[in-house]
Amino acid sequence: MNRPFLVWVVASLLTHAGLGADSRTGLVIHVSVNGTDTGSGSSERPFGSLERARDEIRARKRSGSPPAGAIEVRVHPGEYRVQRSFRLNAADSGTDDSPIVYRAVGSEAPRFTGGVRLREFRVVEDPGVLARLPESVRGRVWEANLIDAGVNHSIPFELGGFSSGRGFRTHPAMELFVDGEPMTLARWPNEGFVKTGPVAGPLTLPAWDRRPGTPEGRFRFEGDRPERWVNEPEAWLYGYWFWDWADSYEKIERIDLERREITLAQPWHRYGYRENQRFHGVNLLSELDAPGEWYLDRALGRVFLYPKGELSGALVELSVTAEPLVEIEGASHLRFQGMVWECGAADGVRIQGGENVRLEGCTLRKLAGNGVEVRGGRRHALQSCDLYLLGRGGVVMAGGDRKTLSPGEHKVENCHIHRLSRIDHTYTPGVWLDGVGNRIRHNLIHHVASSAMRIEGNDHLIEFNEAHRVVLESDDQGAVDMFGNPTYRGNVYRYNYWHHLGDWDRPGEQSHTQRAGIRLDDAICGVLVQGNIFQRCSTGRTHFGGVQIHGGKENVVESNLFVDTAAAVSFTPWGEKRWGEFVAKALDDPAIDRELYLRRYPALAELPQRNDSNTIRGNVALRCDTLFLRAPAGTVATDNREHPQGTELKEGPDGRLVWSETEAARLGVGDIPFAKIGLYADAWRVLR
Repeated sequence: MNRPFLVWVVASLLTHAGLGADSRTGLVIHVSVNGTDTGSGSSERPFGSLERARDEIRARKRSGSPPAGAIEVRVHPGEYRVQRSFRLNAADSGTDDSPIVYRAVGSEAPRFTGGVRLREFRVVEDPGVLARLPESVRGRVWEANLIDAGVNHSIPFELGGFSSGRGFRTHPAMELFVDGEPMTLARWPNEGFVKTGPVAGPLTLPAWDRRPGTPEGRFRFEGDRPERWVNEPEAWLYGYWFWDWADSYEKIERIDLERREITLAQPWHRYGYRENQRFHGVNLLSELDAPGEWYLDRALGRVFLYPKGELSGALVELSVTAEPLVEIEGASHLRFQGMVWECGAADGVRIQGGENVRLEGCTLRKLAGNGVEVRGGRRHALQSCDLYLLGRGGVVMAGGDRKTLSPGEHKVENCHIHRLSRIDHTYTPGVWLDGVGNRIRHNLIHHVASSAMRIEGNDHLIEFNEAHRVVLESDDQGAVDMFGNPTYRGNVYRYNYWHHLGDWDRPGEQSHTQRAGIRLDDAICGVLVQGNIFQRCSTGRTHFGGVQIHGGKENVVESNLFVDTAAAVSFTPWGEKRWGEFVAKALDDPAIDRELYLRRYPALAELPQRNDSNTIRGNVALRCDTLFLRAPAGTVATDNREHPQGTELKEGPDGRLVWSETEAARLGVGDIPFAKIGLYADAWRVLR
């Protein structure tokens, strides 16, 4: 059963479940691509836009006689062009008993697109353009005129990254998609990176690895390739300029061929620059030399594409809408069901404040920014949604009050999140969760350059998730990453499956081995890691294990299974002096209530004592090189078992474990509910 048909089935079922055209539904409004905003909103004369439906609901409320019962906006199939955000505020709220529901109806999901179609392509013949192209591809590159597509101006090219001086946020970016697949902005090299030569500025920036750097964006290059870029109008570089977890895009200001030196435009990377760091060139017409690469010449108003196949009959889309496709501020009790938002040059859906806004069975794809952002409010939810092909992260969600420890009760559940971090490669995870008392459950997250999750705050529950093939490019990270605050307490990770992370298939790789399943970085304390499975989470000569504890204490790692992982649990002990200095004023942080925290988390009363003390118990290491790596003296380890060989838990064709209840019981991990981990079938999701 395909998803569009499922949407129709679910709409029919929900009609009889108190959310459709029954006695509880006070008003039904129809929206269709064939409708007009001068219509009545009936099935015979539907409106043509969500905005018109929204305004009709507002007018009914202002009339003083709002409909009794729920309000349902039935959105019929088709492609709806989004040129500006669909905005909702507190005036657009429903109630807990009578929500306002925007629901897809029909056999196909309605698609709200922030892109335009490029229909007229021709082989490039302009001598000026041909002279800029590599000789090997002349006659193979096609062009389309933006004016013909109705695009009168282009979004300026300006990207950021985690440590960019331009800010770590969504920078709107135009992207090209052919039959749903993102094309690659012309770059060199076509895959991977090259390394910086000696940096030109003063080496005033120290580093723990004894490789100092400079705050100045100037470095020497090797080879002759940058000679091609001298006349490029918007040449940029993307790289990891100081640390292998801190990326940014840097604009080239000048290339000095005589000195063989590249000078970058300010503002510079926040951590500085040093020799032998990874980078590649990007946005270079002179490097458009591989099928699937493209370039936008803003001055000429033309798109250039070296297609992978025939363009005749292909769907070619250019994202152009430079703002979120949906913005909801202060609204409550809204539901969006079975909708598709796609091809935006910024974020997909932003929700701020309010209560109980739910996205159910929705799809967010082909976006330059994050899929969904939730800032504040209570009880917002993503249920059984698909988020993929995103330039940044999947879900950014914050809810609850750390001062009062009031829970946000947001959740991300049963969502399939994959192929992310295409533009900003680090700290753009599947889910970035902050605040207090939120949940991440039963999701499948994979193929992410960054982490599967970033967790901050208190009392979160992360359970029954599966994550694989994440942390593919960044280093010094985990499939889950937590960082830097010893008052983050009460977080639980249970019954999750973390597997095939980072460089799992390149065991001989000497660098980029600092990748863990769950990484508790810089003084993270009081975390429970229980009943998880870590498979191929650290390989080869590793610095990290399946779980990595960096300086924290009072963490409990119990009843987990580690399989084919070089180290099960790794530690980076801090010692008494460093620990004491770091936590000395932790309880004086104005973001928390000291007395409340001491009551809720009594162990905080002894925060400065017993540094590097963690409990590791009841775990099983199967075919692992070692159980512990760098375990400090304060580690409490009981009833952990190692099995070098001899088990029936093998890998299937897809690499996942072939689970055997009998063998799991024999190993002592029979309580792990492996069959329940990951996605499940519900009204919005059919599992194949």
